[in-house]
Amino acid sequence: MFTVIRQIKALLFIAIIITSLSACKIDFEGDIYTSDLIDVLENKEQIDIPMLVNFQVSSCDEDLYDLHNTLSDYFIEYSYVGCDVGNDFMSYVTSRVRVPINSSQEDFENTDSLIGYLVQEFDDGIYIYTMLNKLSFDMLSNYVESQTFQSLDLSESGLIVNVHNDLQYLNISVFPGFVEGNPTVYVEHYEMEKRDILTILNSDASAAHLQQYGWSPIFYIQNNEI
Repeated sequence: MFTVIRQIKALLFIAIIITSLSACKIDFEGDIYTSDLIDVLENKEQIDIPMLVNFQVSSCDEDLYDLHNTLSDYFIEYSYVGCDVGNDFMSYVTSRVRVPINSSQEDFENTDSLIGYLVQEFDDGIYIYTMLNKLSFDMLSNYVESQTFQSLDLSESGLIVNVHNDLQYLNISVFPGFVEGNPTVYVEHYEMEKRDILTILNSDASAAHLQQYGWSPIFYIQNNEI
């Protein structure tokens, strides 16, 4: 009987250790201004915009120097903001970074950013995508796995985009996900007056697509709307 009790205690101890080392979630929140999208398209030049990154850690009391040093290699700029407990009762390091908006996939891949945005114009409109540097993501995932025994998985992560309309009236079409907290299963259309803000959260499917293929659509603007 005592052997069984010791085994149960050992299993509980291992479970606690594994849970405390869990750090496999990373959330992104970016702000996109519609005028920046047009500038990138017209000038074919990269624009770097701010983004907040929340990276899950076992505890805010641990030594985070190595984590900050590692994360700084995956963004154009990196600045530590703080560490706090989230709504899921897990601890998160919050950092402010800068990420690129590019008009070609090749230009994005030549940046030093883990994540960014792509804007491209087609016959039916201007499309905006989330972009992921898959090589950098795999390297970061390997680092996480070496520290926590778990790989990084974007299906556990949230990618939020706050669309700020600083142009005239726009009618944008958003791919399935969550818009202003409401779930959508089809492409939905939204009217935006000047200075309106629309908050878009990715779906699990779009996050999985981003991780597998390196890109995922967010929304598009009809050509006759600009």
